[in-house]
Formats: sequence, structure tokens, C-alpha cells
Amino acid sequence: MQIDTFAIEAFPNLDSYASHTSGNKLRVCIATEEILGPVRNGGIASTYYHLAKGLAARDHEVHILYLKGESVENETPQHWVKHFAEFGVALHYLQHTTETIVGPSQNWQGRYNAAYRWLKEQQKFDVVHSSEWRGGLIYALMAKKLGLAFQETLFIIKTSSPHLWNRHYQMQPIAKRDLLPASFAEQKCVELGDIVIGGSAHLLCFMKHVGYQLPAATYVQPNILDFSEIDVIDQRPPRKTGDRIHAQELTFFGRLEMRKGIELFCTALDLLEREGTPPKTVNFLGKYGEALSNQNNEKVVDFINRKAKSWSFEVNCVTHLNQPEALSFLCSRDMIAVMPSLIENSTMAVYEALEHNIPFIATDVGGTPELIAKEDHSACLIPPNAYELAGRLKSALMEGHPIAGASFSNQDNLKTWYGFHAYLGDLYARNSGKEATVTLNKLAVLNAKERQETVAGTLEIVVLLRESGTAMAFAKALLSELPDKVSILVTLPELEETARGIVEYLQRNGISSRLCPFIGFPAGQAFNRIMDECSADACILCDGTAVHFASGFCNDIRVAIQHQKNAIISSFVKLPDNKIVMPMGSDIVSEVVFGNSVGASVVCIPKKLIAQLSGLQPYDLRFGLLQEYVLRAKNEHNTDLMVIPECRLACAFELGELTEQQNNSNASYLRSMPLIENDNIAYRKLALLPHTGHGSLKLQPKLYRDKKRQDDEPVWLVHADRSRKLRNRWSKVAIGLDESASRILCVAIGSGERSLFANGTKQQISLINQTGETTLHAFDIPKDWPEGDRYNIKFHLANKDRTRSQFIRVIKLSRNVFVAVSGSVILNRDAAERMFSQHDTLFKIPSIAAKKKQPESISELKEATKRTLKQDKLTAYSGEKRKLFLTADSLISLHRPKRKLLRLFRGYSGSPIKASIPPKELFALNPTHIEGWAWDRRDTSKKLTVILEVNGVAMTEAKADRYIARFGSRNQKLAQHGFILLVPKEARDVNAEVTVKVKEDGSIVRNGKLRYLAEMLVAQ
Repeated sequence: MQIDTFAIEAFPNLDSYASHTSGNKLRVCIATEEILGPVRNGGIASTYYHLAKGLAARDHEVHILYLKGESVENETPQHWVKHFAEFGVALHYLQHTTETIVGPSQNWQGRYNAAYRWLKEQQKFDVVHSSEWRGGLIYALMAKKLGLAFQETLFIIKTSSPHLWNRHYQMQPIAKRDLLPASFAEQKCVELGDIVIGGSAHLLCFMKHVGYQLPAATYVQPNILDFSEIDVIDQRPPRKTGDRIHAQELTFFGRLEMRKGIELFCTALDLLEREGTPPKTVNFLGKYGEALSNQNNEKVVDFINRKAKSWSFEVNCVTHLNQPEALSFLCSRDMIAVMPSLIENSTMAVYEALEHNIPFIATDVGGTPELIAKEDHSACLIPPNAYELAGRLKSALMEGHPIAGASFSNQDNLKTWYGFHAYLGDLYARNSGKEATVTLNKLAVLNAKERQETVAGTLEIVVLLRESGTAMAFAKALLSELPDKVSILVTLPELEETARGIVEYLQRNGISSRLCPFIGFPAGQAFNRIMDECSADACILCDGTAVHFASGFCNDIRVAIQHQKNAIISSFVKLPDNKIVMPMGSDIVSEVVFGNSVGASVVCIPKKLIAQLSGLQPYDLRFGLLQEYVLRAKNEHNTDLMVIPECRLACAFELGELTEQQNNSNASYLRSMPLIENDNIAYRKLALLPHTGHGSLKLQPKLYRDKKRQDDEPVWLVHADRSRKLRNRWSKVAIGLDESASRILCVAIGSGERSLFANGTKQQISLINQTGETTLHAFDIPKDWPEGDRYNIKFHLANKDRTRSQFIRVIKLSRNVFVAVSGSVILNRDAAERMFSQHDTLFKIPSIAAKKKQPESISELKEATKRTLKQDKLTAYSGEKRKLFLTADSLISLHRPKRKLLRLFRGYSGSPIKASIPPKELFALNPTHIEGWAWDRRDTSKKLTVILEVNGVAMTEAKADRYIARFGSRNQKLAQHGFILLVPKEARDVNAEVTVKVKEDGSIVRNGKLRYLAEMLVAQ
């Protein structure tokens, strides 16, 4: 837990708009990483869900752009489209950029680029809401600030949970490398937003403290939450603020993770136990978070179980509830909620507890105190340490605990949010979007001159010749751009003739150009001399001719320099091998660690900045001069690099050649100079460590290879002691690896949609072969995946009943050197192809089964059952592990119905299960009841309810809370989760469809689809 060294400042709020009403409606987009429905809960998700629903109810046109794409935590993507449509909101799933991106983060930049393109392609929105979290709109906001798009749209940024803030207060490193550039994007979204609205002044002050430049229009307003839309069942007597509640039950309320204070809470419980004043019951209410780094990366569930062994009170983990269900749990009886977070912005848990009059104890951190009435601070807020928490819990258990009041009225807060949008509706009706934005930023209204067409700026292009091969192509590209002036710099005598030819060519085609010979001068000094003489409105510096102008670059620059006279400007770059160099801006860390944050060697410097910024370094290095200049401008003058999010530049080099030029030690040093030139010698030495390229602190590629391997031959490191062949013959999904081609192989058997995701982003997979409903797919590992990064790859087979998945993690150690790990078998190529080719003998596929011989008669089926039961008795013996009585070959040779019965007798299943009915209990003759067990393996303290349905109608139910000793032979805990269901007479109809389901979530218990056959109940 960090101690703040900054003061909390006051910010204006939006309360003055509360009474505003209007008949003018807005077209609104909410671009968000999270929204309730596709995700189960969360502060951002809840806020934007209620905002969308509330605005739609007031007849605004509302669209949601879900930035994660079709990645949902429950149901299906289409389900949520229909769900939002029911209350008038259009949900759109963002399709991420498919091009290969050369930049700090393929994952995040692909999302940023796709969001920009989607917004640009839509009909104009009046207002776009988005959170800074993960930086989704950085390119859209840059395009607006450059004057290239969205001039009629107001961007409102909500501050939520920047990654730097999260890491700072948890005292944790940035473990995921691609969140370094994401944290930069988060900062730029705040700085470039038209309006910023924070849930707490604390977070805004933290942002200022670490270097964010907050816009003039920055406000603090509690998050919007319409609790009338949340169906909460309150079974307590009426409760109100000030009531003192006596309860012996404590509930940790929030995600079960370090930041929410799970360790602090458990230590406080240890202290209560030690003092002999424990509660009767403790509940952990929330989703499991990441492993606890302070506990040697122990999983949260294991940590709680370990701590609970020394506790005398009842412990329950309730991890599966959504928002209404969780609040209903808290209101089911009197209990005290505990929210001991290490840091919070504007915590949803406190909002909910205040609104529903739930007594709580929280830590006095972040923005939490801003939500609570000051007179209640002393009762419900404590410092973030276990000693203070234990003392307050002890007092609450012994003397009762008061219900705290809120510092604001939630109803008034709703009126403020809706009134603000009504005001915007009127503002847009009276003014253009651009004028409305200016008004809201409290700037002078545009005068008549500014409303007229902007005068185009003049441009001088200064290009240093580095080679002759690309020079003419560069010159030809200028003909369509029509710059005002071109200066050709030459420092090498062998390039003078080429330079003269270029100048003559441009002059013949009507472009003013001149030759500037600086033979023997360093490149940086030559650039500085010409920049000092520049009389144009902006100077475009080109270090070499490998990167040339594409359509529209100069036009965009002329517009941009009218809007951004205090920023350096660049663009995306198209490579010939269908890749895009995608700079993000002047983020020193991303440039040092990953490269290409600044981008290619073409930047535009407005004339105003030329005098303010010191010139380029007087060196003659091939790559890095302009990058160092841009980064130094940011470091010393806070001058940003703004990026045109279009491919207005093109490169003659393929990625490999470009990388060779960039990854040399001199270029790396230049890019690191803003960090190296530091008064603190420790920082200087740290910055001198290599971070990118072949000089990085990692093993060299040759160390991964034996002498027989060629340099371009892939090397895959996999578990040496694990089988590469299929163990579960009835698996419907498997994943394999073709090492020689660096290719992931995926086998899927059955109907449904096939999809593959890498780090949550959907990838293109190719279909290699198909027979009926059995398919073999391939995913080629992209060659441009950065070294040192890890990729979590999931292959899904999804149909209306369930989704089957397989997972593999791939880590790229070096060029053509990878690690592959998985909890399941990673098939080799032969095993994957064999699984596909033998599917007809291993699986029942509907399209194939229709061509086969029909199943045997009922009498034959019964005979097979009797023979198997007899054999089962012969092979069972006490105290020893049973052996399979049939070999794989003999089992496969049986007809399908017999094989299915034999498998059920053995209780064999290859897929993970949450519940099961032991097969032997299903085959008792003349059954009067069904015995089985059912549990939630993630929360074994929970007792499930199972129901028996006949033809879809629930006939009977039972609690899985019986102790049945024999079920404990597989796992001792299962003996505590037995159930008995009576078989009703309706189930004895031969045509009856009998199903056993878990009541809580409706899932069918494994082996729980039954049918009655001549006095036998068997599994389908």
C-alpha cells in the first residue's frame, strides 16, 4: 500500500445541469472494454450499462461499441445483441484489425485502429463516451485533435483505473509487457478528451501527480447507477441510515484479489481468532482474482482454504453470482460487509452498500471517503492495515455497527447525468458540434474568420539522401503531393549525381526544389542548417528515401498544422509485405522497450516548434536521429508526437530489412538518450541496459539449437516427459503442434462454430480437412510476434448446448525458438492427423451415423448390459485399483451402442465436470430412485440442488447434501455431496425424456440424460 505524497484538490461537478430538460435528442456511442451482460460485473461495466439504458429510456439514440469483440463471459454474443435491443440500445462487437502491426503492441494497437475506423465509418455521433482504461480511443482522439475527423463529435472520457495507478498502489511491476504501451494510451485518452469526468478527485490528482495533463473541462461526478433497474430481493426488516445492526456474520464484498484487500482481511480474521472473538460465519463474495504474489503466487482459493484451517467459524466462498444476486445475498439477512481495498477510485461496492442500507467497514483509501457522509467516516472507515481492521470488526461484532449514509443523493445524481445530456441536446441543436465543444471547454466562441475555410499551410520537405535505389520512387511520389518546396540534402560525395537528378526531375514537373550539399557534414547538423532557414509553416524531415509519401499525406499535414501548432506529426506506414508500421506517440518507454512507438523516419515539425526545440544531435547515424529528436522534445519541452491514423506513408523495405536497420546498438543508444541523460547515475546505468533487438538480456538464438539445426529451422521446447498422443479417445476438441512449420493444429468433432483466440483476440484459422462434422484446422504462428512475449491460445467448439475448449500457451524466446505448454496433451502432427482420420471409429457424428447400420434391438442392448455388469463384478476386487477389462482395440471393435454402455459403466469421461451421476447407480433393475453426487468443484462448500425433469417438466428435486460413503472412493469430498431422486411413474414411459439438471444454472448433470427401457433406466 502506497502513501500519497500529493494533496487532494477540488474539481467542479455537473450539478448545475440537474434541472435541465430538453426535447432535443442526441446520437450517442459508448465505446467500452466492459459492459454488463458480456461481462458479469465491474465498475466500468455497471456505469455504462446504466448510462446506456437510462439515455435510451429518454429517447436518445444509443449505440454500444464493445471493444473486446465477440468475447463474452456468458451466453453468446448474439444473445446480448438481442438483450440490449429490447430496451432500445444497439450493441456492436468491434472487429479487430487483421493486418500485421509493427509497433509496441499488436494486440492493443489493432484494437485502437479498429475502433478509430469503426467510428469513422459510422453516421456522425453527437457524443462518444469512453473510459481511459486500456486506451481504446487513442487514435480516434488523435484524429480529432489533428482536425482530420470527428470535428462535430464530443468525446467524454471517464477516468476509471489506469494501469499505472493499479500497479503503483499495489506496489507491483507491470508484469504484462504489452500493458506498457496500453498505459501510455490510457494517459493520452485523458489528455486528448474534450471533457473528462472522474468518479473521484483522488484519481484525478494522482494523474496530475504522475504527469498527466488534464483538460480544462475536467469534472468530478459520482458514477451513474440506476438501482431501480437492479432486481434485489431484500429479506431483512426495513433498514435506514443510522440503524445499528447486530450481526455475527461478515462478508468480504469485492473481487477476491490483492488490490481488494483479501490478505488484509484474512490477517484481521486471524487476529480475531487469536483474541477469542471470531464471528460465527464469514463469506467471501466475489469472483476469484489473480494469484497472490505476496503468497508465493498462491491461488486465492488455496489461500483461503489454507487460512480457514485455523479458523473456528463457518467459511463460505460465493463466487458465481452476478450483481443482483450478490446484492440479494447481502440483503438476505443482517450481515456486515467488509471492503478492505488497498486502493479504489470510486468503488462500486460502496455505492451498492450505501444505496441498499448495508452496514459496511471499508478502508480510507483513494476515492472511497468521497462517497460517504463525513459524519460517518469515523464509524465505517479505517486505515488499510490488519490491526485497525481487526479492532473495528471486533467492535462491530460485540457492539453492533451503524449503517452509513452517502455524501450525495443517488436520485439527484441521476438527474444530473440525464440533465447534462439534455443540455448537450440543446447545445447541439443551437450550434455545430465544433462550436459546442469549444463552448464546453470554456474557450472563446469561434470568430467569423475561424469559421471560414482555413488557409492551407505551406510545407517544405527536407530529405537526406541515404541511398540511390529508392530516391527516384521517392521523387515520383511527391508529384501527387505538391509540396511548396523540396530541399535535397546530400552528405556523401557518391550521391551528388543522384541528388542533382532528383532536383532536376522535380523542377521539370513544377515543384520548387534545391540541392543542399553538405559533403562530409554529420546528418544531424545538415538537417539543423536547413531547418533554421525554413520559411514555410512546417518542415517535413525525411531521413532517407526508403519511406515515401502516399496519397494524401501533405493534405492531412496542412490540415493538422492548423489545429496542432505545438505538436510533431507523423503517420502510419504501409510496408510491401502487407504490414503496417503503427506509431503511438512520443512514449519514451515504449520506444526503448519495443521500438516503433515514434515510427518511421518522417516527421513534420511546425515552424513555431523549430525555434523552441533544440536541433537534432550532430551525429551521422543511419537510424535513430529523428526518434531521439522526438523523444527529447517530449522529455524537455512536453511536446507530443501526434499520429495520423492512416497509411499516408509507404516503405520500400520489407519488415526484415527495416528491423535490421533499426536494431543496431547506436540507434538503440540514441532512442534511450532521454533516459540516459539523467543526473542520477543509477537511472543512467539502468537506461544503458539493452531492451530491444539482439542485444537484449536473453539467450542468443544459437544456444537453443544443436549443430544439426539450420538457423531458419524452428525449435519448439515442449514437456519431454509428457505423451504427445491422445489419451482421451472421446475428446471432441484437441490441440496439436506441427513444429516444423510453427503451426498450431486444431481438431474439432461435432456441430458448432470453430474459433481461435490469442490473448483474447480472434485469429484467422485455415481449414485443412473436413469429413462430415469433423474438421482439422491450422493456425500459423505469425513471424512478427515479438520476442519475449507470451500468447494464451484458446480453440473453441461452440454450439447451443455448450462450448468445448482447449488451451495452449506459446512463448517466443527468440527468432524461430518457442516454448509450448498446456495442461492437456499437445498432440504431435501425426497424432492430430490420426485423430482426424479415425474419427469414424471413435465418435458418433450425426451425419455419419445416418449412413451406418441401425442400433441393435432392445433385447440385444440388455444382453450387452448384463454381460458388462457380470464382467464388472469379476474385475472388481477390494483394496486394489481396478484394471480395464477391455483393451482399446477390443472396445473400438464393439458396435456403438455397446461401446457407449461400457464407457458409462466405467464412469469414463475426458472432459472436466462440475457434477456427475455414478453410472452404476443408473442401471439398477426396477429403479425406484436415482442416486448420485453433484458439486461445484470451484466452491465445494456450496450445496447444489438437482431436479429431475420428465419431458421438460420438473417432477422432483433434492439437495445434494447427503453423506454417501461410497461416492468418496474417487474423491473424499464427493461423499458429502450425495443426493437421492425418486423416479416418478411418468419417467417409466419408454418414450419419456428424463433429464437430471443442476437447479442453480440449468446445466445437465453428466450422464444425466436418461431413458426408461423395459424396466431399466439407462443413460443416453
